[in-house]
Amino acid sequence: MARRDEAKKQRRQKRLQKRRPTQASLDHSHDLPEPRNPFAFLKGLKGILGMPEPARWPGGCDASLARPDMVKLDFAEWVSRGEPGKSKLRRLEEDFRKGVLGYLPEMDHWAMEEFFWHGFPGDPWHPLDAYLAAHVGRYPPPACAQLRLWKEARLSLLEVGEVRDDLAELRAWDPLRGEPCGPWLPTIALNIGGVHFYRKVRGYISVTYLAPWAPQDQIFCAMGYGTTAPKVEASRLLPLLGLQHPEIICRPLPWKVSRNAEQEFLRIWRMREWHSWLLERLQFPFRALIGLPPPHAPIVREAIRLIPSTPQQAHDFGIYFDIPLEDDEASAIGATAVTPLDVASPNLAALREYSAYRERVGPPPGTIGQSSFQRLR
Repeated sequence: MARRDEAKKQRRQKRLQKRRPTQASLDHSHDLPEPRNPFAFLKGLKGILGMPEPARWPGGCDASLARPDMVKLDFAEWVSRGEPGKSKLRRLEEDFRKGVLGYLPEMDHWAMEEFFWHGFPGDPWHPLDAYLAAHVGRYPPPACAQLRLWKEARLSLLEVGEVRDDLAELRAWDPLRGEPCGPWLPTIALNIGGVHFYRKVRGYISVTYLAPWAPQDQIFCAMGYGTTAPKVEASRLLPLLGLQHPEIICRPLPWKVSRNAEQEFLRIWRMREWHSWLLERLQFPFRALIGLPPPHAPIVREAIRLIPSTPQQAHDFGIYFDIPLEDDEASAIGATAVTPLDVASPNLAALREYSAYRERVGPPPGTIGQSSFQRLR
């Protein structure tokens, strides 16, 4: 038992060391030894990151909400350490890692954030309701009503603006047009450093959960965990928007259910005629994120069709899409460089299966050392 406990402790420490000190969330503090005093613990984390805390968090309707970041910390600790929340969260983390977005980094952290605000998809047990029911007396009815606004948190793509009066300005961003699509929203932030984090990323694009906080004052709340990118690289954030459909991305891919299932799928994959199999399942046209060779950032384009191929050609050279890149110039893009953006369509699951096959058997023999796309003229 002592050895297992020590091994778990070491794994938690390794996970913490791997996390990037960007828009860090208080809710991941369960990866650390349990603190005696949450305020001292928070102060220690902020000292590590060298980021001051805001003077105040505007919008709270009661003294118990003067530090909503600490409320989230307490809530996250209670939910992730006690049952049934601990088991439900662990299951969602595992399902996210095995789903169609499991290739994205830190899916366990995204699963945690989704679980806090919405619970397990389809499960009537809600973490925030359970927390408030277990802490009757700590938060008066108006405070409970305000905290329940966190259940309305939605994953959003946001442009970062100015920070004024302990509020950050955020507004919705249209990634396809490359322009804002909503008004500036005054926002508090529950991440380490609060709104001060946003000072260093003004003009960037952020993906994070956003909820109402004080509707009467038009104040919103950024829930803590997220990631940012410069506008010129914002396209790489788009696959994360699939998290808006947790009921889809928590479905484990069939070859990830067990080791036996993976071995059986690998046997089937080796015999499959991939071009005809994909042609039967893909729906055209579809928007996709196209991975280009470095130093180019990924771009969003529309896949027009599968380029015709014989079974032998597909075996020797792989699968290619007809995707115009610049000035409608036709280009052949290798299938493993194409990521459909709509998680609700069958396209993403089909191409994740093809990518899983390629990850296990390697590139087609005729493409070794070649670019993943070729211009067709």
